[in-house]
Amino acid sequence: MEAETVQEQRKGAQLKKRALKNKALGITFNEKDLNDYVTGFHKRKKKRRKEAQKQQNEALRRKRNDERKRRKLEREHVLNGGVPPDEIDEGQEEVEEQVESIAEMKTYENDDLKVTVVTSEINPEDESYPSERKEAAVIPQSVVSDKRQGVPISNKKSFKKVAKQRSRPRPSSKRDKKKGKKRGKK
Repeated sequence: MEAETVQEQRKGAQLKKRALKNKALGITFNEKDLNDYVTGFHKRKKKRRKEAQKQQNEALRRKRNDERKRRKLEREHVLNGGVPPDEIDEGQEEVEEQVESIAEMKTYENDDLKVTVVTSEINPEDESYPSERKEAAVIPQSVVSDKRQGVPISNKKSFKKVAKQRSRPRPSSKRDKKKGKKRGKK
């Protein structure tokens, strides 16, 4: 009996090899795999959106915390009588030097024109509306008022004048155009 089982195992092993060699390629359709593949796009997209939303929320949270810290420092600054807390004297000197270098006033003089340029640091909090800035801009003044040029300056644009055209009767046909006949006459 043992001999028969050993022979059957050998036979079975040979058949398996032969079966593997002669086996044709088989394609099967699996509905579950297709569904997982197709719905995977949506799932991955939802996952990316969720991660992006988390990052945005984290950035907003950090921004709120920074604003709170800034307001707290400003409150402490006001409570300490205008002196920022924990500031070193050397740091104050450096800040003053920077402010001096930023705020400058230069004057340029030409024959009949004097221009004064003031450069200073711009703070977004102190920023006014653009229309207000235009009014506050420095208008150049002439050094010698007697040397005025005789050219009048006007901000208004003159309209182009167009002559009014008279309407004339059109010929009724192509032949009339060529012949030059007038309407109403035969």
